[in-house]
Amino acid sequence: MIEQTMSYFRRRRLRKQIKHLLHEARHARHMREDIAKASDVDALIAAEQALQDAWKQKASEQAIEEKADHIAHLVQRIYPPVPHPRRREYVEMLVVAVGVAMAFRTYFIQPFKIPTGSMEPTLYGIKESPLQEKGLMDYFPLSVVNFLLFGERYVEVRAPASGVVDTMMQGNKVIYSLSGIVPPHSEDLQTLVKPGDYVEKGQTVARGRKRSGDHIFVNKVRYNYTRPKRGDVFVFSTDGVEHPDVKIDTYYIKRLVGLPGERVAIDPPYLVVDGQRVLDPDVFERQAHDRDAGYYGYVIPPSNPLQSPQPVLRRRNLAYQLGPTEYLPLGDNTMFSLDGRYFGGIRQENIVGPAFAVYWPFSKRWGFIE
Repeated sequence: MIEQTMSYFRRRRLRKQIKHLLHEARHARHMREDIAKASDVDALIAAEQALQDAWKQKASEQAIEEKADHIAHLVQRIYPPVPHPRRREYVEMLVVAVGVAMAFRTYFIQPFKIPTGSMEPTLYGIKESPLQEKGLMDYFPLSVVNFLLFGERYVEVRAPASGVVDTMMQGNKVIYSLSGIVPPHSEDLQTLVKPGDYVEKGQTVARGRKRSGDHIFVNKVRYNYTRPKRGDVFVFSTDGVEHPDVKIDTYYIKRLVGLPGERVAIDPPYLVVDGQRVLDPDVFERQAHDRDAGYYGYVIPPSNPLQSPQPVLRRRNLAYQLGPTEYLPLGDNTMFSLDGRYFGGIRQENIVGPAFAVYWPFSKRWGFIE
């Protein structure tokens, strides 16, 4: 009784092995029959038939295994093993993964990074801060952990050549240069020199901590099925935007405040649409009143006669009329945001999609975007 049971399970296992082997043999023929020798293909077909006949005739296990070994030998002749199979497998997996990621990025979700502070306090751009000396987290290997988790790193600006320190204006900030050849660094770093100082090549002229801007995911599919809503944080292309300070062929991220056909004005600190103050959704209430959270309301751009072109929303009660396919974008940090107050509405076809999550670095803003 025990012998019959063992024979049954052995025969069952052998049947599975034969089925798998025949499948591999057919696969090898189909993949290689156009380049393999015709004699090898015919021999493999004959060997497959011989194995099937031996199984049907209930030949001995030894005879079946011999025929199976013969098929395995013929398969290797038709489909020889490739060199370094494990490396090739890893490369193939990497190529497939990259292909899938690129397709996903192109059609579904695209990552972006925030370079500036125009959306503070909702989203932060690259920030620098002074630092007297390195802390524990600024030394290897903790510095790597600090950067990977929180996007923070210690930086030093060194003089690329000897020369005299000078200052220049960049926007509304004072930056330092070295006889005009040092890449400008922000005054937010701790500056170790002063104008008129002579420095040697390689000397540290500034140091501090640099924090990476928020990295976000943008949904490129949602607006194919739903219309953009007021209050969405969204990304749009600058193609066709006419303003000397707007970079061409790039992407901006702002909050959508005006919809097609609306008249939008600013009555500080409120946004006014069609004559009514906007306090819904809640972000507009916070924008107008929540100073503790870092919001300062909507402000009117200065009317500077030297500025060309003039802001489109430059004084109280002057409303901007949006066209039938235009949307008005404003930054949450309206004191330091180049947005629709200066260049007006953007076309619907320029919209990429709404930003829905901060995926890096890990901070209090990590997670879904409001």
